[in-house]
Amino acid sequence: MKNISTFGSFTTARMGIYAAQMGLNVTGHNISNINTTGYSRQRLDQISLSGNAANRYSSNNMVSAGAGVLVTGISQLRDPYLDIRYRNEQSSVGYSDAKLYGLEELASILDEVGRGEDEGGIMEAQFNDLITQIQNLSGKVGGQEFDTLVRSSASSLVRLFNSYAERLQVVKENQVAGFEQDLDTVNGLLNGIRDLNSAIFKSDLRGDPGLELRDERNLLIDQLSQHMKISVSYEPVSVGAGLTVDKMIIKMAGTPEGAADAAAANQQIPTPDPLVQDTSKSILVDGAYATQLSVVPGIPPEKYNSNFDLSLSQLTNAKGEAMANGPAALVLRDNDIYGALQATREILTEAGEFTDQSVVETTGGVLYTDINAATKRGIPYYQNALDSLAQKLASTLNSANTGYLADSQGNLVDKNGDPFVYMDPVKVADPVTYPDYTGDILTTSTTLTADMKAALDNTTTGGISLGGALFSVNSNSNDTTGITAANISISQKWATGEIRIVNSMVAGTSGTAPNSTASDNIVLILSSLTGKLDYTPGEINPDSVHPDTSFFKGTFQEMLANMSGTLANDLKSTTTLLSTYTTSSIEIETTRNSVSGVDLNDEATSLMQYQKSYSAACRMMTTLDEVLEKLINGTGLVGR
Repeated sequence: MKNISTFGSFTTARMGIYAAQMGLNVTGHNISNINTTGYSRQRLDQISLSGNAANRYSSNNMVSAGAGVLVTGISQLRDPYLDIRYRNEQSSVGYSDAKLYGLEELASILDEVGRGEDEGGIMEAQFNDLITQIQNLSGKVGGQEFDTLVRSSASSLVRLFNSYAERLQVVKENQVAGFEQDLDTVNGLLNGIRDLNSAIFKSDLRGDPGLELRDERNLLIDQLSQHMKISVSYEPVSVGAGLTVDKMIIKMAGTPEGAADAAAANQQIPTPDPLVQDTSKSILVDGAYATQLSVVPGIPPEKYNSNFDLSLSQLTNAKGEAMANGPAALVLRDNDIYGALQATREILTEAGEFTDQSVVETTGGVLYTDINAATKRGIPYYQNALDSLAQKLASTLNSANTGYLADSQGNLVDKNGDPFVYMDPVKVADPVTYPDYTGDILTTSTTLTADMKAALDNTTTGGISLGGALFSVNSNSNDTTGITAANISISQKWATGEIRIVNSMVAGTSGTAPNSTASDNIVLILSSLTGKLDYTPGEINPDSVHPDTSFFKGTFQEMLANMSGTLANDLKSTTTLLSTYTTSSIEIETTRNSVSGVDLNDEATSLMQYQKSYSAACRMMTTLDEVLEKLINGTGLVGR
């Protein structure tokens, strides 16, 4: 049997005491940081220290005991798989949350439910008032005060259009400001991660695990994952003398391959550095390299989805100096980033059915193609839809109130009340081809050419022009070109009383004016206000995906309700998704905390374990001391 070494067992006891002390320190550190955000539970790493190899001539019956415990370091308890799942879910939470915020901002303006009379909408109530005033006018033809009431109601309606358009623009400006702040936040996170990488790298070289630095970096990565979907990986890198450190790489997850290649091929952005064709689009590379996200200035709208495209700028090192071999600025495609940034970007740029064809086309400009853009609706969609409603209202009523007097047979009449005869200049100049030509009688169903209108407008021999435009682009003009919700106004002539709502376009008994009691044109205007009309994207954007396809058919009020309904559906679906993603994220976070979080019960168990281990090691040392004392002082006393 092997004898107990004189001082080897003391060393074993001493190392046990040291390990127990370190265990108590680590446990205390864990308990102290139980409420520290982002803290990962730490664990003492220990191995059994083997004794020396047996002498080759020693007896086979001799047993070699271990030499004690050796503390190899302190590590964190983290599950990389749970980190990946949590960050993926966080990007979905960030996307849905940012989108919901934008939609709620729109709803504060466009949600008409319960905000007007009888639980109706404000603008809907004003439409009803306009219809009521025109109905009153139809029974009181010739009464100027009733025309004034119609004009006053229409003026209130256009002011609502102006107010809604202005508030939508304010929401857009606020979203732009928030978007730029988010970019600053992301860049701050990237710079923070870069600096922490550098500090961790230096700690690794010194043999210090830098666990608190890693906790802080993980916390920043978690925050970054809300803004964009990322992929985090680690690669061992040799630094010499058999020592390796981990190099962390963060990439935008799901970036389509070939995006940068397409950029270079189409020459849509400058490509001074060949490494621009690195399709990985690393937003954080190596231990000390980082990049910046920024809004691309001056992007031509025919090439890009909007002026809110993002760019990855020149890579920099830890000192902020440009890297000679880093990729130059690279414009990101519309769907390259998924998360809060992408959601805000979509709220700012997506026009739904009004989307330009160049955004969804699959040939040319491939880099910026988004084939689903026509189904995404942000602030531009609702601005365009409101413009479409304002433009349709103006064009319909302007058309109904503008025309030429006709007789009961539908023939346009001249200044004498007789059917207007139009002499075609071509036919008059060519009597050989048209030998019996005596002119054409124009009717209300005739499509009037520019020459016909010029003849009808002749002050001496022309027709009898009635009415005029009720709405224009501003109150100081009668221009009807480019009417939008932001600029729609009562026309100058209607505001000054120079024109009024025409009661009839049919000549009365005098032949040169409508009967004062006729109201057929007012009835026509009423039917226009209450009839179903087609709304097409091409009326606002001729270059839209399907310019002539009606995206809605209904009355003005139904079109207004459709806008609110579309917004409500988007709100509902986004709220549901956010709730689902949040629940999943919380579940994953709970599971992650069960691994990485500090639990008082576990730590209390560890305290008792290390305390008993410490006491046992101390007792072992005391016992060894007593044994040696007996051996030294008691040996050889027998027989004295």
